[in-house]
Amino acid sequence: MHIDVSGANNRGYLVLEDGTVFVGRLIGAEKTAIGEVVFTTAVVGYPQILTDPSYKGQIIVFTKPLVGNYGVSEDQMESDGVKAEGVVLFEATKPSHYKSVMTLEEWLAASGIPGVARVDTRALVLKLREHGVMMGAVGPEEPGALLEALRKSPRYEELSYVDLVSVQEPVELGEGRLCVGIVDCGVKKSIVKEFLKRGVRVRLVPCRRPEAAFDCDGLFLSNGPGNPQLLDSLASKVAQYAEYKKPLMGICLGHQVIAMAFGARIYKLKFGHRASNKPVRDLRFTGKTYITTHNHGYAVDPEGTELKVWAVQPDDGTVEGLYHERQPVFTTQFHPEASPGPRDTLWIFDKFLGLIERHA
Repeated sequence: MHIDVSGANNRGYLVLEDGTVFVGRLIGAEKTAIGEVVFTTAVVGYPQILTDPSYKGQIIVFTKPLVGNYGVSEDQMESDGVKAEGVVLFEATKPSHYKSVMTLEEWLAASGIPGVARVDTRALVLKLREHGVMMGAVGPEEPGALLEALRKSPRYEELSYVDLVSVQEPVELGEGRLCVGIVDCGVKKSIVKEFLKRGVRVRLVPCRRPEAAFDCDGLFLSNGPGNPQLLDSLASKVAQYAEYKKPLMGICLGHQVIAMAFGARIYKLKFGHRASNKPVRDLRFTGKTYITTHNHGYAVDPEGTELKVWAVQPDDGTVEGLYHERQPVFTTQFHPEASPGPRDTLWIFDKFLGLIERHA
């Protein structure tokens, strides 16, 4: 497919690690960014996606061809700013929404994030599905220079990004009789809001210091970016907490770390699950299939662990939820808070708080 980029203000490039070059129009900041190139099939929710700390270290490809049509507003943010390293899309549209305060392009520029528009995203996503996610570079430099910079850079799975998106000191939020300790590996604002609206106190603690929340009534491990296999020390501390037989829950990266704490193996998916329309089948609690939001490139192999599977992704069988038969331990690989996406699984927060109530 030929994409016409003539008349563009600036030419931009996406270069993949195998040397493939995609040419488009540079949007956002006039700089180069390097990261793991991943794609999302979400139709809406680009502000929430771009500000999700789990995307730190990654360049996001949007499969939806038109992105930006409702602009950007403060109430759409999942953190204090854009966390993705770069953006690739087909067309950045002008907004038409009463809440919008700026366009997508203006927001990216103000945030120092480069992007490339007018890219053949269908061809790009087909390549990533066939060959798996790759490292890439986006920016205004010539492809040869981008490829050279890319080859000198560490790979995504070699870097630990959680320290860049975690609180540095404990933070207390809300009021209530019960306390939920959140181990912040890059927690989304909407997750914190779901706990606060249920009338509990929340203590956010650094990802490297989960013990700062061990005295809370329950411990929650958040979502976050990067390779979970680099978090062995965190998994060891979670295993120590599990010996107290107190309520324990994790979402996304937190799910993977809890699985590691109980001896499970983690493996990398070929191109991951990133969407707001992924089915998850509940094998234990309700028997229903839910449409859910996902953002993960790693998955759990539960063989050899005490944990049991309660949810799976029916398309490929990926484990989407674990539980312990004798301890109050419960996890989800998907995002029950959605944001963006369907809110079918908000009951999971109530289930965790029910566990806390019974063990308080």
